[in-house]
Amino acid sequence: MKLPAAALLAATFAIAGCATVSDDHPLTGTRWQLTAIDTAGSTTTLTPALQERHTLTFAEGGALELGLDCNRGRSTWTAGKPSSGAGNIDIGPVASTRAMCPEPSFGNQLARIAEAERYSTTLDGRQLVIETPDLRFSFAPQNR
Repeated sequence: MKLPAAALLAATFAIAGCATVSDDHPLTGTRWQLTAIDTAGSTTTLTPALQERHTLTFAEGGALELGLDCNRGRSTWTAGKPSSGAGNIDIGPVASTRAMCPEPSFGNQLARIAEAERYSTTLDGRQLVIETPDLRFSFAPQNR
C-alpha cells in the first residue's frame, strides 16, 4: 500500500518532533544569559540588566526555555556531542508570548535563534556562542 505524499511528510515531521537530546549532553541543565549579538560588522553588548532578561535554558529531554526580555518562549533543541568545543545544533521554532517590551529589547532577535546552525563553548564553560546565518549570539552562564 502506498501512502500519499502528504501522509508521508506528516509522519516524517511527527517522528522528527519526537527527537530528544541525551540528558548527558554538556548543554543539558545549563542556563545562559545573552551578553552580545554580532551582526555583519557590528557588535551590540547588553548591559547586565538586559542580560538577565535574555536567557536560554537547555532543559532535559530536549526542551528549551527562552527569556525574551519581558516575554517567555519555548522550543526544542538537539545537538551533537561537541568536538573541540564546537558542534552542530538544531533549535525548533520558538513559541512565545508577544507583549511589547520597553526599548532597548533584544527578545525578537533572540527568538531568531531557531535559525541556529552551530554552537561552541569554551573549555572552561564560561562562554557559549550560537551562530545563525546572519547573527552570532554570545552567552555567559547564569546562576539560578
